[in-house]
Amino acid sequence: MKREKLSKAAASGAVALIFLVLGFQAAIFTGNVFRYNREHQVDTVFVQPLPGSGIEQDSLRAREQDFLGRQVPPQRSEARKATQQASRRSGAAKGIAPKREPDYGDSRRILSEKLERKPKPELFEFDPNTVTKEELMRLGFSERQAQVIENYRAKGGKYRKPRDFAKMYVVDSAHFARLEPYIRIRKINLNTADSLQLVSLRGIGPYYAHKILEYRARLGGVFTDKNQLLEIEGIDADRLSGFAEGVEVKPVQPRYSLWTATKSELASHPYIGSYVAKGIFRYKSVADTTLWTIAALVDNGVLTFDAAARLEYLDIRP
Repeated sequence: MKREKLSKAAASGAVALIFLVLGFQAAIFTGNVFRYNREHQVDTVFVQPLPGSGIEQDSLRAREQDFLGRQVPPQRSEARKATQQASRRSGAAKGIAPKREPDYGDSRRILSEKLERKPKPELFEFDPNTVTKEELMRLGFSERQAQVIENYRAKGGKYRKPRDFAKMYVVDSAHFARLEPYIRIRKINLNTADSLQLVSLRGIGPYYAHKILEYRARLGGVFTDKNQLLEIEGIDADRLSGFAEGVEVKPVQPRYSLWTATKSELASHPYIGSYVAKGIFRYKSVADTTLWTIAALVDNGVLTFDAAARLEYLDIRP
């Protein structure tokens, strides 16, 4: 009798222990489900029905799709807005600046307005040695870039050829490629240049500037070719190549001709000299003025063919 009571008690305890373990596991599972629902704002838990339970699979799928397609209920959205407003008021009271809401305006409109405010670059011929700051900005440079170019010139910087302009760090390759066809560096005309213009040339100081002006005067005030500078003592091919691109020879009226020059003017001419000058004056004294030509001087042996070719610009009838 006593053994039967003990076995019954043991069986009851075992059953109670099993139910306790099952209840504990069920509590843990239910807590995880509720916590997941709260974190992911899920209001409904879908349970997969057991086979033979009588619940149609299609009906469950339809309910699930309907739930997932629903939006947040209006009352929940309004409550969220009210909470956010209260949080802003609380932060303002504590001196905390509220977060700025992002501006989702029409970005294309804003961008077009900014582009309209910035003027489009213009294209026109310019000399980088004399172009103004305002003109540089019209060409597409910023005010700071234009000031850098002006500062370089103010310190004695000189652009002798278009490629020199590309060496400025504010002139990128794309900008230079667009402007290069419009760069017109003004060259110095050897027939009209003064000493100030000549000393601006590379390798030409006051001494050689004076020599060039003196030689031009001996030629009758006219250079016919820039290579005539090589005839000046001290100016060789290396020195000439340093500034050749910055000079040009444009024709001008000579100060005198073969038929109006004085004997001293002809004698000082590099291609005539005192001996030929006497021969010209001798020919002028015996020939009619209608025969005063360089060809006649060659025919009479006064000039050589080479000298006559160099003096054609002085063959001006009196």
